[in-house]
Amino acid sequence: MTPVEYIYYLLYRIHRQYGLKRRRRLNGRTISIGNLTIGGTGKTPLTIEIAREAAKRGFNTCILTRGYRGDAKGCTIVSKGEGPLVSWQQCGDEPFLMAERLKNVWIVKDHNRYRGGLISGERDIYILDDGFQHWRLHRDIDIVIIDATDPFGRRRLLPLGRLREPVEEIKRATIILINRTDKKNPVLEAEIRRYNKEAPIFYSTYTPEALVKPDGTTVSIETLVGKEVFAFSGIGNPSQFIKLLESLGLIVTGSLSFRDHHIYTERDIRRIETQARKKGTEILITTEKDLLKLKPLRHLFQTESLFALRIRLELFDKKFYDILFRGMKEHREPH
Repeated sequence: MTPVEYIYYLLYRIHRQYGLKRRRRLNGRTISIGNLTIGGTGKTPLTIEIAREAAKRGFNTCILTRGYRGDAKGCTIVSKGEGPLVSWQQCGDEPFLMAERLKNVWIVKDHNRYRGGLISGERDIYILDDGFQHWRLHRDIDIVIIDATDPFGRRRLLPLGRLREPVEEIKRATIILINRTDKKNPVLEAEIRRYNKEAPIFYSTYTPEALVKPDGTTVSIETLVGKEVFAFSGIGNPSQFIKLLESLGLIVTGSLSFRDHHIYTERDIRRIETQARKKGTEILITTEKDLLKLKPLRHLFQTESLFALRIRLELFDKKFYDILFRGMKEHREPH
């Protein structure tokens, strides 16, 4: 551990102890979804899938999120289960996307997740989005997602690496999900078992669903198969987005990456289109999270060929959900 990492680690320990002394419990099952590293490992897609399954089983469900880069101060009710109640600028891009995709699920933005849970009323299930390092709220289940393509961020702590905390802290996980792979990884499992011998290990990957246009209409992915496209995104792992596009049969002639949660400007749009034309294409493709922030600016695009790839996280073993909801009485609607 370098001196810079050691300073970070000391601050991490202080923050952890401060939070644990003030930990509180909500009156409902609290499921945390988090990771050890910064960047995109699949927390938002997994949050959506768990919330969707919980609602399907009849559980009153609320997602608690800090709403990164959302302008609204204090507690903000993003959705009561019927779509967004505020703009993405107020709540942040990921909570807004969840509100668009989910029905019958509350979403509350508040840096104080305990307060957010109280405001949502008494719920069967609270899903704590990005909560593995949120010490002030008790959770019954801690899910840790590991990216199979870069599991531990070269094992360097911030700011030199991507680790938020040391790898051995995976011992706190109740469930471990290895994402971005469709086959088992015995080497990675053995590494995980060095620190956590009990948590069940599951696997997941991303399943492309459709292409989304700025007006919200969807078209088949087959529309772009074999065609040259220019990809751009402001996400945590842009290289994996490009690999996914190529695996679907799209020919990515060039790409442009922005910081995660990037807020687009007119200058950005000009830059994107200029670089796309230099690569010989006017077909632009991005992520659904990026597209929602581009909708107010869509009149600035000269091309009419702007698409976002809609994906969902696919779990290979449905026993994952049985563990999450074990002991809870379901209230499924009769068919």
